[in-house]
Amino acid sequence: ALDKKATADLMPFSDLKPLTAKYVYQVWQKEWDETGLISNKFHEILPKLADKLLSFCNTRKESTVLNRLHIGHSHLTHSFILRKEEAPVCVACDVVLTVKHILLECADLLDIRKKYFEEKSLYSLFRNVIPEVIFDFLREIGVFYKI
Repeated sequence: ALDKKATADLMPFSDLKPLTAKYVYQVWQKEWDETGLISNKFHEILPKLADKLLSFCNTRKESTVLNRLHIGHSHLTHSFILRKEEAPVCVACDVVLTVKHILLECADLLDIRKKYFEEKSLYSLFRNVIPEVIFDFLREIGVFYKI
């Protein structure tokens, strides 16, 4: 049994909690970085786990669209899997259609995209552009309800 002097010298549990949380976060971040280098598309959008993405939405549909954009999977770009068809191809660019291609790369959408934003990466798009602007862009090109 510990005597009173020995117990007084022990660190209280509450002092260990922040240290433990910091250690666990570092382990998670290391694992996230390692998987991000291999095949994690979401790592491009959220390289640091502590970062927060802008996610305030007015409706459930907007929230769903924004989440699908964040993960890079949408009905428009991934429904071919369920239908057992070939992947959809961008008519203008002749590349496989992806969320990233629609938001940043498609040459056919360049003029419309410039009206709303001029970001060059998904990371900066989801941090610097409010979701309503992204939704307006998607509505103008006619894919908001296909996401």
